[in-house]
Amino acid sequence: MAYKKQKQKRKNSLYKLLKLGFLSVILLTVTGIVVYSIVFGIKTNAESITQNTVLLQLEEHLVLPENEPVSLRRVSNAKELAIQDSFYKDIKNGDYIIVFENLSLIYDFDKSLIKNIKTK
Repeated sequence: MAYKKQKQKRKNSLYKLLKLGFLSVILLTVTGIVVYSIVFGIKTNAESITQNTVLLQLEEHLVLPENEPVSLRRVSNAKELAIQDSFYKDIKNGDYIIVFENLSLIYDFDKSLIKNIKTK
């Protein structure tokens, strides 16, 4: 009788060990996928937006100059810009500053909103 109990305990231990191993493999796989996506840069929505995409959406609100913009950049230092000039008072990180020869504007791509315009 004791032999059967001992055999059953070993069987249960082996089952628990296999179950733990299987769960560990699943956890490591999920962790690996997350780390891979972070390291090798799955692009966020903001990173995948091209200059052309911004200009096309902006043209729905405003007739843009014929020539290409002198500069088009995504804002990452809004607080610093707001301190420098009142033109940037409503700017936030993620907005776009688009500069043409005679026109500068701040555009919130996510809200499809022109925040400020300045002509030269």
